[in-house]
Amino acid sequence: MVRSFFNPAWKDLGVLGTYGRWLGTNWVWAEWLAIYHAIFSITIPIFLVELTFPQSKTRIWLSSKMRVLFHGLLVLAIVLGFFAFPYDPGVFAIAGCIAAVVALGWFAKRIPNVSPAQRNLKLSWKILVPLGFSVPAVFFFFFNSALIPIAAGTMIIGAFMVLGYERLLTRWARRGFSDLQKLGLMTGALCFFALFFDFILDLFLGRIGTSLLGVAFIVYLLWVRKKIVLQLPGKSPSVQLGSEMRDPTYPGAR
Repeated sequence: MVRSFFNPAWKDLGVLGTYGRWLGTNWVWAEWLAIYHAIFSITIPIFLVELTFPQSKTRIWLSSKMRVLFHGLLVLAIVLGFFAFPYDPGVFAIAGCIAAVVALGWFAKRIPNVSPAQRNLKLSWKILVPLGFSVPAVFFFFFNSALIPIAAGTMIIGAFMVLGYERLLTRWARRGFSDLQKLGLMTGALCFFALFFDFILDLFLGRIGTSLLGVAFIVYLLWVRKKIVLQLPGKSPSVQLGSEMRDPTYPGAR
């Protein structure tokens, strides 16, 4: 579908309907949206499912029949999208999108999935939560502000920022993220939207339902954190969230 990549009148574009538009493509918007969906529509949901249902980490989620079903639903959604969003970007634009999807899928299949044998990363949530928050905050305001007169400069800087975050997280991942550390990164990233958009902005606009949804999602993240903490060695249900279990002391014990 990706009609917003090409349609200059797409309602969410704002200034990006003209800024960075070249050869019938909204390039800055396309880069920002690809980054957004890679993080928030793919990576974070997978991690949240694994943290909520730990047994899912070692299981294939879809059977062969279910994969066929979902592939069919994807094709159906694409076909319906042609009628729901009537904008014709041209044959070459659609062919380019298909080629990009195939190429990226081929590349992703060849990236080794290596899990560290130990989890030795020593990083506090006080670092990980703000770092996670900075990702959508920086990218959202950077891409949508059109601060740089030349759109190509925005795209190049955006690509380097992605590379910087990727290199940092990859280096840490080699030392092994714990489940709490993963959740800290995701909580920071999700709280940008849950607090700024779902709660503050929508509450100001009178959208109470969306505000309640944002609050409910934050409560869900806190519940997941409590669940992880209680599964740690030395924890018990009576332990407060995020506190450490101290070794019992006895008179005369050293």
